[in-house]
Amino acid sequence: LGEKSLGEPTMSFRRPAKRALILDDDDEEEDTSYSFKVLLPNSTSVGLTLHNPGPEMPMERFVNMLKDEYEKARKDCVLMSKRTRIDWNLGGKFHLETNGEKMKGMVRFAVFKPNMCHIIRLDDGSGTTSTMYENLWDLTPDPDLLKEPPENYSFETALADLIDNSLQAVWPFSDGDRKLISVDVSSDRISVFDTGKGMDSSEANSIDKWGKIGASLHRSQKICGVGGRPPYLKPFFGMFGYGGPYACMFLGRRTLVSSKTKTSKKVYTLQFKKEALMDNRSILGKHWKTDGGMRDPTEEEIKLAPHGSFTKVEIFEPEFDISKLYQLQCRLKDIYFPYIQCDELSKTGKTEWPVEFQVNGENLAEIA
Repeated sequence: LGEKSLGEPTMSFRRPAKRALILDDDDEEEDTSYSFKVLLPNSTSVGLTLHNPGPEMPMERFVNMLKDEYEKARKDCVLMSKRTRIDWNLGGKFHLETNGEKMKGMVRFAVFKPNMCHIIRLDDGSGTTSTMYENLWDLTPDPDLLKEPPENYSFETALADLIDNSLQAVWPFSDGDRKLISVDVSSDRISVFDTGKGMDSSEANSIDKWGKIGASLHRSQKICGVGGRPPYLKPFFGMFGYGGPYACMFLGRRTLVSSKTKTSKKVYTLQFKKEALMDNRSILGKHWKTDGGMRDPTEEEIKLAPHGSFTKVEIFEPEFDISKLYQLQCRLKDIYFPYIQCDELSKTGKTEWPVEFQVNGENLAEIA
């Protein structure tokens, strides 16, 4: 062999020593599950949970799994069996919609957080979509909470329960966000609108907690609610504490709740009828199932809540004498005066208006 120059590489025939393979518990992949509430083309919904599905799944396989779960649910639920059947043979026409974004061909699980429940919509390509879906939310309350309200629980105090919810929602907001509570009362409808942080379908902030008696999103703050500073004042804040759903069923026959957070592109809705809720409970056993869905925000909602979050509670078929509207406005101003006009919050001694409070379009600060 000839001599090699210093710059020429030499070859080594030594095999590298084998490295021992050590399996540590931390190296093992953790089980990952994805849970979905899927809104179907025939205005029903079905649950689906997948364990370790991998990063992607063909849409056709995902739809077939939905079909299996749907057929099981139809056998167990009388209401679903009466619905129009879904044409599962549409193949590539199916796609998913999640928070305003469409997913075609493949289901990409990186879009969803694992070990959480996500609401998605299955679109069959027909061009028509529903905004309300049967039995989407489970509002089953603790039986101990289904007691008759006290004798002095009235129209006024039930409305105050709803307004208390709105106060809790808007009060923590920074000065840059609009703090609005708008109440509209007529002979056929009551509406309570607030610009609080809103609700969506996430586990921590789900709209179904609003509709479940005893599961208020603000329950952790309830201890602070007696005798504290605004907005926790005696005797009206949390005076009865029955919460939104009980107050709504007391005030009217049907309720529609619509809510949106700053991060969600869609408005999530929850609807229940007093009589249907009780009938549904008898059909489904001990569960209170009610309808819900998602939609785009309206122009009016965007105008009232420019920062992007709100909650609107609409109660239909109430019993209210519209001739007593002025008395109601005056009474609400008396109850919530510290939130409408307050000197204690100002460091300069000037009067401040912590919350913009309207009843039928009139600012309560201007009601004499």
